[in-house]
Formats: sequence, C-alpha cells, structure tokens
Amino acid sequence: MLGLLLFMLSLAANAPGAPPVDSDPIPPARLAAAARAIQNACFAEYPPDLLARMTGRSGPVPEAVRSDPRLQIQYLRTEDVTGRGLFYPSLLDDLIPAFRAEVLPGRRFLDLGSGDGRVVFLAAFLGAEATGIEYEREMDRLARRARKRLGGLVPSGRARLRRGDFFREDLSRYDVLFYYGQGSYVEDRLLEKIAREMRPAAVALFSFMKRSPPGLELVATHGNVGVYRRAPGN
Repeated sequence: MLGLLLFMLSLAANAPGAPPVDSDPIPPARLAAAARAIQNACFAEYPPDLLARMTGRSGPVPEAVRSDPRLQIQYLRTEDVTGRGLFYPSLLDDLIPAFRAEVLPGRRFLDLGSGDGRVVFLAAFLGAEATGIEYEREMDRLARRARKRLGGLVPSGRARLRRGDFFREDLSRYDVLFYYGQGSYVEDRLLEKIAREMRPAAVALFSFMKRSPPGLELVATHGNVGVYRRAPGN
C-alpha cells in the first residue's frame, strides 16, 4: 500500500507540466497524500517494544491502522517516556494549515525534538531546508530508517536529522522553529532560549502549547498550532 502511494506521488511529481516538489503552492490533494505517506512510513518503523510501551498491547498491528494515520494516533494510547521528555507523534493533517502559511520554500526550519522525523519530512516536502534535532538514540535511528523508506518523496539533502542536544544549537540560524508542547522536561528553559535567540523576523510554531510563552507574542492560530514572534522590546 505504501509503496503504491509513493509510486503514484513520484509519477505525479515527474509528469509533464507538473510543478516540482518545492513549488509553492503545492496542490492540497498532493500535499495530503504526501503527509499520509510520511506518517505511514514513520509508523511502519516503530519497533515492537516502542509500540508495546505506547499502546499497552502486544501482537501485530491491524492492517487498517498501518495505513491510516488517524487510526495510528488513536492506537497509540499514551506518550513514550524518554530520558529528556515525552514522545507522541503529531498528526500532520493538524499541522498543514500552519505549515502552508509559514514553512515556505528555502526557509530554514528546525524541529526541536524531532522524534520519528515526520515533521522534518513534511517541512522538507514543502521546500524548506529542514533540520530535526533528537536526543534519544532509538528515535533518531527510527527517523533515519523512515527517511530511507520514503525514498525520493522527501529529498534527503533538505531533511537533515541530527542526534544531539538542542540546547547547544544556535536558534538564530533558523527562520521557523517547531516545538510540540510539553515534549521537554525543561520546557521553561527551552522557551526562554527561544525568546532570547530567535531572530525578530523568525516565527515559532508551537503545537498544543497550553500557556503563553514569556517574551513571545501570538500572531496567528491555525487549529492547535500557534504562531509566535518575539515580543517588541524583547
């Protein structure tokens, strides 16, 4: 199923008159199909022990779940507890409105705690120079396998995966920052770093952020994703 979908997307991308992957805008149907392929590829790489921790179940995953990202989110009943925070995958359909508005071709994008890589892959598909930093070794390996599984759908040169500590990263290098709310055990410290280092023209996209980050102001909302800039004078 996933292989057929990737093949069809490849044909569409290379058909006469079809826009290149990094064109703007990408047709909504093509973007939705790519998001589905990305999520299915990432979920397909979840090892049995990770699935057991996040579902409380053993045994094979139902085929209907493997091919439907919304069912995957329902199937994963709880976050995975890691050494530096919590992991739970984003449903990319929820991110698309904000990403279409802010993650434009050529922009430098950083996912702070990139998990299985799906958000990085979506940003790269949209034409951004996308980087993900993930501290947990297991998740970093999973994301690299998923990127390989996706083949040419996501340009590897635009979807960079790095294992490391995002507190050591200079955030002023990026145009767009993404963070999944409550993903880090030291969220206050991270939000202070973002407000201190992000450039005035940059934006921070926070998914499921339940509070107003200090030093930042909300400038737009797309569903559960808030778009923030540095507050004047900060």
